[in-house]
Amino acid sequence: MTKEGTPRRGSLQFTPRKRAKKLLPRVRSWAKGKGVLGFIGYKVGMVTAMVQTTNPQSPFVGKEVVKAATVVEIPPMILRAIRCYKKTPYGNKLIGETSKTKDLPKADFARLIFETQTKKAGFPKKTPDYAEIAYGGDFESTVKFFSENLNKEIKVSEIFKENDFLDVTGVTKGKGLQGPVRRFGVRLLPSKVEKSRRKPGSLGPWTPERTPWQVAMAGQTGYHTRTEYNKQILKIGEKLNPKSGWKKYGKIQSEYMLILGSVQGPIKRTLVLRRPHRKGGYAQELKGIIMDGEKQ
Repeated sequence: MTKEGTPRRGSLQFTPRKRAKKLLPRVRSWAKGKGVLGFIGYKVGMVTAMVQTTNPQSPFVGKEVVKAATVVEIPPMILRAIRCYKKTPYGNKLIGETSKTKDLPKADFARLIFETQTKKAGFPKKTPDYAEIAYGGDFESTVKFFSENLNKEIKVSEIFKENDFLDVTGVTKGKGLQGPVRRFGVRLLPSKVEKSRRKPGSLGPWTPERTPWQVAMAGQTGYHTRTEYNKQILKIGEKLNPKSGWKKYGKIQSEYMLILGSVQGPIKRTLVLRRPHRKGGYAQELKGIIMDGEKQ
């Protein structure tokens, strides 16, 4: 009899699988658009949302469907500085960073430095986060926005609207050192094998005498920087709190965003919300939120 074969176990898309260097992720690519292209938020928890699809071909059209949704608190940010970059054959080169509106160097493009107001968030975090966020437009329009809004508050409702799509970048929940079965999903060996069942069947050929990097091995699992694409904004509001507050978080004190589906990371995780790179699909219409067993 022929032996039953299966596709390779484990994805090689993300290599190397190391811990993230920083808790606040760096966004290396920004989508095209106008205005500020991103914002910083903090994960609060999850709720049950009653939604109705706008896809006319869906079998659930005209019906309310129960789906999971994530609540993200987004306190206002303050514009603090600007970074000027110049394009070179070896990549983008940083020319300078300044918090002054005069005597800016000539550059090809610029990025804005924002500071979060953690004192307006629901959990006790003293140190604010600083993030580099792009501004849609040329260098002159970025400098104009910087000179007009330096040291001023910017709210998320001024950038994102309800039913818009966005990408969420953040660090996933850490799981520490794990074996190849949990890390890559390799199949368990038969019960009569020697030594261990929770290992790959072969580490490589006899010739050449080395272990290829593609072999599933034990190592760091979780705490990786990942991006969730095309997440829909169901609602943007203020102070959505249960009677006893959010578990392990507290109470929302500023604006919040209700995102359809799950988002990476544990509670209190810092997230970067940005304009979508590849928007697609039909939006879901929010009909209600279920909290404390009651529909709101």
